[in-house]
Amino acid sequence: MMYVQPIDGWRFLVKGGKVDCVVDLKNGKCDCGVYAVEKIPCSHAIAAGTYAGIHVSTLVCLVYSKLNLFAGYSENIYPCAGQQVEAHTCFPPKEKCGPERQKKSRWQSWLELSRMRGRTPRKQHMVYRCSICKETGHTHASTMQELT
Repeated sequence: MMYVQPIDGWRFLVKGGKVDCVVDLKNGKCDCGVYAVEKIPCSHAIAAGTYAGIHVSTLVCLVYSKLNLFAGYSENIYPCAGQQVEAHTCFPPKEKCGPERQKKSRWQSWLELSRMRGRTPRKQHMVYRCSICKETGHTHASTMQELT
């Protein structure tokens, strides 16, 4: 739920949502920045426009109008001059899907593989070495306890 407070004729303080914003409907700006960049009203601008009795479609920039869209496609588009263009017939891509199930596209870990086989994975035991003499079978801490 958004609460709208008028500041002056075109500016409104919109509270609610993630951020409280000041909306300027005349210049098409909002503190969240979405309205100024996209030129399409954000939720704050829609709330302010509805409060002011302005239809939302009039808040959208004229670049997005039907007339501008049709004007962009009204003339033919030609390739660059000086380049030869070969005529090709375009066909849709061939379907590669068969009756079998699709393969997984990632490698499974040893834990996942062992679970699929129905076994519990074997634990890999570490080989402990002494930090002083570098021999296996004991650690430096255990030799210190024996000496004391």
